[in-house]
Amino acid sequence: MDAARFLAGSPDRRRLLAHLREQPGSPRDVADALDTSRRSVQRNLAELRDRGWAERRDGGYHLTTAGALVAQAHADYRDALAVIDEAAPFLREVAAEHAPDPAWLGDAAVVTATAERPQAPVSHYVQRVRERETTTVRMLAPVLSRIFHEPHAELVLSGVDTELVLPADGVETARSMNPLEFRVVVRAIDLYRHDGPVPVGLTLGDDWVLAGAYDDDGQLRAVVECDHPELFDWAESLYEDHRSKSEPVRS
Repeated sequence: MDAARFLAGSPDRRRLLAHLREQPGSPRDVADALDTSRRSVQRNLAELRDRGWAERRDGGYHLTTAGALVAQAHADYRDALAVIDEAAPFLREVAAEHAPDPAWLGDAAVVTATAERPQAPVSHYVQRVRERETTTVRMLAPVLSRIFHEPHAELVLSGVDTELVLPADGVETARSMNPLEFRVVVRAIDLYRHDGPVPVGLTLGDDWVLAGAYDDDGQLRAVVECDHPELFDWAESLYEDHRSKSEPVRS
């Protein structure tokens, strides 16, 4: 698109458009505000006028309706890119067909594993599971990790109804490693065996969700915490789809 190429071709044009959206003014005023030369501002103002995005009136330059819409669209675009960049550690571990719409992640807390803090997402997850209030918990887990046992055991003991969907190999690993503990877990929660991979970790409370992205080694790389209703609907739909294709584990 020509308009996109025009804006991409010069950061000065983008800055000018954003400035006029907030504060119309004369070339001198705009040049002072943007800390640039008046000649550069006048040249870019002329280009905006030629495109019908700006006009001179009341002693200064103002955006037209078209210009204001372009400025809003560009601001929305930048905001969307910022959200995607913030959530990239989560999104890069999730296949495109299972990823949520980034528009739902604008207010999300994203906690990422780093070289300095490799357990940061695990610590955040455990803390928030303990702090959040809920009467039910539904979980979709690519792997079974003992790190999460304690906070979820506390929920079960407090009367929170809990469901867990695990891939078949995760179920069998848990059964073989500690048969006695496995039988206790199966009596305490509703466990489901899914014959196939689980693409993302999900923990759904009554109205909140924690989503976890795992690497190929089964390590939790990022946790997203968000109360956006559409993100919750996405997580619930993904969970229910996997549970509907799973078998209950009795013992």
